[in-house]
Amino acid sequence: MKYIKRTIAILGITSLLGVMPAAVSAREAQIPLKATNFQEYYNQGVQNLEQGNFNGAMSDDKPLRVYADFNSVVQMNPRFYEGFCLRGLAKSQLRDFSAAISDFNLALRLNPKHTDAYNGRGISYVELGDFQKAIADFNQTVKIDPNSQDGYYNLGLAHFRQGNHQQAIPSDSFANADFNQALQINPNLADAYGNRGLAQYASGDSKSAVTDLQQAAKLFLKQGDTQAYQQTQALIQQIQR
Repeated sequence: MKYIKRTIAILGITSLLGVMPAAVSAREAQIPLKATNFQEYYNQGVQNLEQGNFNGAMSDDKPLRVYADFNSVVQMNPRFYEGFCLRGLAKSQLRDFSAAISDFNLALRLNPKHTDAYNGRGISYVELGDFQKAIADFNQTVKIDPNSQDGYYNLGLAHFRQGNHQQAIPSDSFANADFNQALQINPNLADAYGNRGLAQYASGDSKSAVTDLQQAAKLFLKQGDTQAYQQTQALIQQIQR
């Protein structure tokens, strides 16, 4: 990112949180049970989404299994907003963000207070570079659910990626800042420490940046995320040069 000096760059620890874990890699899907009803299609779709089963090529005539499952769900029950939300999430995992937004819109039309749909749509807007709409969606997420750690984290990250460092990390008098609020809800959110540290570094506060990155590294190690731990340690070394 151009606003981070020298060679510091946002690495893996800045991935946006979604309503389900992002697929790290495509894995071989377990052979699914033959779906005969709404609940089975829904369960299969959720299982494939959680496991990251995105094998094969996406096309209109032969959609991926996870996508096809949620197609069946919403066809069987066109008013089931969760089905549209999860199909939107599947599309966003396939990086079809415009199509994902359309599904999140359908979910929100059916349930205007569905925080996962706002959060998912905000993530898609970030990926498309529309930070204004993303921030509006994340604000709506935390307005509906003040305890949404994902909402506050994503709001802080959207501000950070937009370059509004002082909004992401304000002065001490601005106690409810986005990353701070996410950490109040979940003190073990390593990504929030890492990104708050990067935002502080971008604002010129190297000392606080290192403190936060060290805490992030400690948590990543404790949580068994070796790759994120190594990335964070590399960032600390670059800042301390």
